[in-house]
Amino acid sequence: MAIKWSDFALQSLVEIILWYEQEAGRNVADSIENRIFKQVDNIDLFPMRAPESDIFLGTRKLVITNLPYVAFIRNIENDYWEVVDIVHTSRKLPKSE
Repeated sequence: MAIKWSDFALQSLVEIILWYEQEAGRNVADSIENRIFKQVDNIDLFPMRAPESDIFLGTRKLVITNLPYVAFIRNIENDYWEVVDIVHTSRKLPKSE
């Protein structure tokens, strides 16, 4: 199933990658970005790994393994997955738009 990223989620991802680039360099930022995309892309293989979220109704909470991030994803009419947002686990939720 296809995966689409909301504008809100893409902006969050850009902020994450920019932070890693500033703190640890481009190679680390690229590695983090690739790890996030790979785990989100694998949602079809292990959909039950992402339980229903009680924070954002109608979404699933995909914990990004070995990183302090959670992706909130929803299934749109069994047609595609939409990444609604990706947030640091220490952030108070829900984040305002």
